[in-house]
Amino acid sequence: MNFDYGIEIKGLAALTRKLGAAQVGAMIRELTLDTGKEVQKIIAVEPRPSHRPVIWASEKQRRWYFWWRTSHGWPLPYTRNTDESGMSERIKASWKTVQRGQDAVVGTPASYARWVQNGGVQQPMHRVTGWITDQQAILQAQQEGAAERVWQRILGSWVKE
Repeated sequence: MNFDYGIEIKGLAALTRKLGAAQVGAMIRELTLDTGKEVQKIIAVEPRPSHRPVIWASEKQRRWYFWWRTSHGWPLPYTRNTDESGMSERIKASWKTVQRGQDAVVGTPASYARWVQNGGVQQPMHRVTGWITDQQAILQAQQEGAAERVWQRILGSWVKE
């Protein structure tokens, strides 16, 4: 999952002349990190209970699921967050936002996250349950003006006229 949430700051040169490059750099790092946290709030939401019946991507996928569980001696129904198979990595709680230079990265170490929340490969059973994809979370943050809201807060706390 790698999608950009581009942020354009108009008047950046003037702000840099007024405050200095170091202070503006710190403001931009705060902007990107806090905007990333806004995206994280959107994507790290556990949806309603699983849809019944399960909507499989294919018959092959359905067969593999039942084979995998029975071959490991696990009960057939998967239970989110408490499944004894260990398959549940508590995806909701695993989302984190980290700073990388001037950028913020929102991600999860959950091994199966791409099948649940990647807009390109999200499986039908997760889509119908209501899991938000990475693309949807970024689009929602943009539509809600998350970066602009964060920037106004930062400007208010850093710039005193």
